[in-house]
Amino acid sequence: MELGTKYRLNIIKGTAFALLMLFSSNMMAQKDDYDRKERWKVFENRKPGIMRLYTGLTAPPPDRPDKFDRFNTDFFWNSWLGETNGVKTKFYAIGHGINLMFDVPFDKKGRVGLGIGLGYSHFNIRNDGEINYEPVVGTNDFYSELAPYEGPNRWINRTVFNFVEVPFELRFRSARERGKIKFYPGFKVGYMFEYFSKWRIEGDEFKEFNFPDVQRLHYGPTVRLGIDNIMLFGYYDMTTLFSEGQSSELQLFSLGVSFGWF
Repeated sequence: MELGTKYRLNIIKGTAFALLMLFSSNMMAQKDDYDRKERWKVFENRKPGIMRLYTGLTAPPPDRPDKFDRFNTDFFWNSWLGETNGVKTKFYAIGHGINLMFDVPFDKKGRVGLGIGLGYSHFNIRNDGEINYEPVVGTNDFYSELAPYEGPNRWINRTVFNFVEVPFELRFRSARERGKIKFYPGFKVGYMFEYFSKWRIEGDEFKEFNFPDVQRLHYGPTVRLGIDNIMLFGYYDMTTLFSEGQSSELQLFSLGVSFGWF
C-alpha cells in the first residue's frame, strides 16, 4: 500500500512539474512576443520613412522582409587598361561613387534578391602622360592618343570622367543577423556627362574639355563582396573611351571599398 502511495505521489509530482514547465514556456513565449511588439512600437513612433526605409512617412509593417544596402558609397583606385603606351597611373588616383538603390528581396530573410537604382561615379586618373589629338588623314576628324608627357614638370596632372549610372545587382546574403556575408554580382550602364584633363605647371593651371571622339555611353560588370556594411568593390568598363579607330584603345576599371549605410 505504501509503495502504491509513493507511486501515485511521483505521478502527481511529475505531472505538476510538466504543467509548470509548459506554463512557464508559454509565459516566456508570450513575454518575448510582447517585448518584440513593444520594441516595434518604439520603432514605429520614430517614423523612419522616406530615405531610410523607402516606405513613405511611416515605418514598414513587422512582417516585411529585411532590406539592406540601399544607400552605398564607393571609394576606389581607378585607372585604364589597354594601349597606355607606358603611361603610369599614380597610386593616389582615387575616385568615388554613390548609389541609391531599391533592395528587392525574394524571401522574408532577404537571403536572395536584386538591387536596382541610380548612381554617380567620379573617375579621377592621376597619371604621368597626356592625351594628344591628331588629325585623321583625309578627313576633318581627330583621334586621341595617350602618350608619355615630356614637357615642363606638371605637379598636378589628372584626367577626369564623371558618369550618371543605372546599377543592377543580384544579391546573395547569409541569413544570420551579425557577420552577414554578402555577394553582389552586377552590371551597370552609365552616361558620361563630364570629362576633362587638368594640369598645373608652376603657378599656371590648365583645363581641357574638348576630347574630339570621346564615347558617352559606357557599361560593364561590377562585383561587391564583404561582411555586414563593408564590401570590396570592382568594376570593369566594357566600352573604350574613344570611338575613332586610330585612337588609343583604353578601358576604365576600378578596385576599392564599398560602404552600405542602410
